[in-house]
Amino acid sequence: MGRVDPTPESHRRCSTESVSGTHTRASGRPPEVRVRDVEVQYTAPYCPQENPTERTNRTVKTLISQLSEDDQSSWDSMLPEISLAINSSISDSTGYTPAFLTQGRELRLPAMLNDELTPGSGVLHTGPEDKASRLKGIFDIVRSNLQRASLEQARHYNLRRREWRPTLGSQVWLRQHPLSKAAEGFAVKLAPKYDGPYTVAKFTSPNLVRLRRPGDRRRRIANISQLKPYYAVDTRDTIDDGITGASNPAR
Repeated sequence: MGRVDPTPESHRRCSTESVSGTHTRASGRPPEVRVRDVEVQYTAPYCPQENPTERTNRTVKTLISQLSEDDQSSWDSMLPEISLAINSSISDSTGYTPAFLTQGRELRLPAMLNDELTPGSGVLHTGPEDKASRLKGIFDIVRSNLQRASLEQARHYNLRRREWRPTLGSQVWLRQHPLSKAAEGFAVKLAPKYDGPYTVAKFTSPNLVRLRRPGDRRRRIANISQLKPYYAVDTRDTIDDGITGASNPAR
């Protein structure tokens, strides 16, 4: 499994999901991306480490499971409370709550409405220039905190990862994610876990590669953590079980 490179990219990138919900690869870059000269970066499927939304979904899923208990049909009614809890909680990476970084103030929780210490309308509010200057300094602190958190998280992630990276033009196995189909007699547990070989055609980022396969026009994007090196075997060498060469997929 590949290691994480915490070094940020030097040029601007964005994912297609954040640009246009109806945009596809075949239609080219959407107009708003071309105008802003933004490079479209596709994330690899089945790799939640690349998508911050998946990390948020994991937190939401944990809170829903804790609150729903026996009644799992009303989980959607808990979303406002869950949203309030997440937005008013201090992030370990930034050191601030999401509400404060987006609105410049902390949320007034329900328990504070009748609290005598809660600031009311009689408090002198800060002007927009002073608030902008204050937030600018806070954003600098947040960037420093995020960089330190990224390095620390990468260190923990890489503790049990082997140092291996594919080279341009090398052949690799790609991990598959099939689904069981009882009607067709197909079980995931008995299926090969890797497919290939694929050829590394391009590095789109330090941890993302574009793969191609002879005879297949499709181009696949994969994270290096989903790859394994492919070693060509002479088809004249017969293995004891009778399966030879590349016809024996990695498992």
